[in-house]
This record gives sequence, C-alpha cells and structure tokens, in this order.
Amino acid sequence: MPRLIRPRRGMTVAELLVTLGIISVLGVVISQLMMGQQRFYQRTNEQMGMRRELRSAMSLVPADLRSISSSGGDLTGMGTTAITFRAVLGASIICQRVSNTVIDLPPTNMARNTLTAWYADPAVGDTLWAFNDSLSRGAEDDVWTPLRITGVANSLGCTPSPYLDVLLDAAKPRWRLTVSPALPDSVKAGSAIRITRSTRYQLEPQGSGNYFLTRSEYQGGGWTASTPVSGPYAPPVSGEGGIRFAYFDSLGAAVNSVADSRRVARIDLLLRAKGDNSSGKFGTKSTTNTDSLAFRIALRNRQ
Repeated sequence: MPRLIRPRRGMTVAELLVTLGIISVLGVVISQLMMGQQRFYQRTNEQMGMRRELRSAMSLVPADLRSISSSGGDLTGMGTTAITFRAVLGASIICQRVSNTVIDLPPTNMARNTLTAWYADPAVGDTLWAFNDSLSRGAEDDVWTPLRITGVANSLGCTPSPYLDVLLDAAKPRWRLTVSPALPDSVKAGSAIRITRSTRYQLEPQGSGNYFLTRSEYQGGGWTASTPVSGPYAPPVSGEGGIRFAYFDSLGAAVNSVADSRRVARIDLLLRAKGDNSSGKFGTKSTTNTDSLAFRIALRNRQ
C-alpha cells in the first residue's frame, strides 16, 4: 500500500524576517545586559582600587608624622601639596663610647634583650640625637643633642658589656657610627639615641600623566628619586587638588608659615583619588571614578 508523503512547508520570507527581527532584538537586549554587568564590575573594581590606595596613604603618612617633634624643629617644609620633615629611622643606646666621636651600638638581634630597632639602616648625612642626661640641674637641662653622622661601619665592639650576652651575642654584627661634632662628656655608654633623616611627601606627576603621592629621602648630599607610594590622585588645582596638607596649632588656629612650624600640633590631610574612566549606566558616556578621604594627625612629641 503506497504511503502518503506530505510535502514539508518551508518558511515564507515574511516569517523569516520576523524571526530574524526577534532574534536581533533578543541579541541586543542580551548584549546590553552583559555590557552593563561588565561596566558594573569595572566600576566596582576601580572603586576598590582607589579605596585601597587611600587606605595605604592613611596607614603610611600618619605613621611617619606622628613620631616627629614639631617643637624640636622636625617640621622643615610646609606646603599644601608637599611636606618635609625629619623622619625617625630607629632608636638604640650607646653600648660603647670608643672615642669622643665614635660610638658602638648593640645588634638588632640580641639574645636576651631588644635595645636596637631600625626602620632603615643609618647612613652618612643622617642626624643622630643623643640624650644628654646632665646631672647639674636635674631634668631641667636634659636635652636631645643633635649630631651629624659622618661615618658608618660594621663592628664587633661592646664586649664585654652589661647589655650583651658574652657568648650568644659575641659574633653578631653591629653598627659603629662616627659623628660630628664631638659627643658631650655627659653622653656616656647607656645613653639613649635616635636617628632621623629628612623625608618628603609630595604630589607629583609620573610618566603615565597621573599624579601620585611620592616619598623621597635626603641621602648623600641630595634627594633620592621619588618613589610613588599611593595614587593616582586628582591633579593639583587651587582648592581642589588631589592632596592638601593643612597645619594647626594646639588651639586650632591655622599655621601657614614654616617660620612658625614649632607651633604645629595637628596636621590635616585631604586625599582625592582619581581612577580611570569607566562607562556609566546604559547609554551614558564614560565617567571618571573618584573617591576622597580626610583625616587628622595629632603630633605626639611636642615637648
């Protein structure tokens, strides 16, 4: 018995055009959704990056500034986009006074005590502050005497010494520093010392054209190359720059001249981060991601 074969109907041109139109509309909607998600993640990642950089500056700058003594003259440069000061590199004691200009310091890894701690190794040109514990008038004439470091060498001195273990610390290297001028007679073995180095934070442009917070130090008779530590930030514009330092005395009055730097008791810092351009909402043009942070730094050592 012959089978009946029904001819298959094809799509008409009108049906094909309608189908293609529907698929095109769905494709546009899906692509816009995907682009929207991509833009959202791009903006989110950019915001997270800017906040990470702001937190980095917030943890780094106050740590350096809180340790300075404005009344002692540590604040040497005051600007709205730059600040220069003597940063503390570390502290120790004199374990042996070799001569009037040469002293030995204990090692950092002593077996039984910790009497030396460094943020960075001392270098020629740094300032050594020796605590001058004069006994002539009690505590009234006790001062930190500034001395310039003119030589840095390794040593195995300080033996025998009450500060070191004769056996466990015998072979541990330590610093021998030469200073100028000569040490006062009242600065003896056991006197506390601290070492400072001129340091600068500044808003500077980099090769990319963006502005970063940079840090540099004064070593060997000149400033080292600036190292970006946080950014990018908005470029310097009057009143609206990416970084703004402000200085105040203990009563909250503004201090605007470096000649009055010994009065500074608080430093305010405003940071305005500027990220890369990223697309906004559907159909909008690209926008610049921005964020800001403001905080106050109270100086500890004002006496």
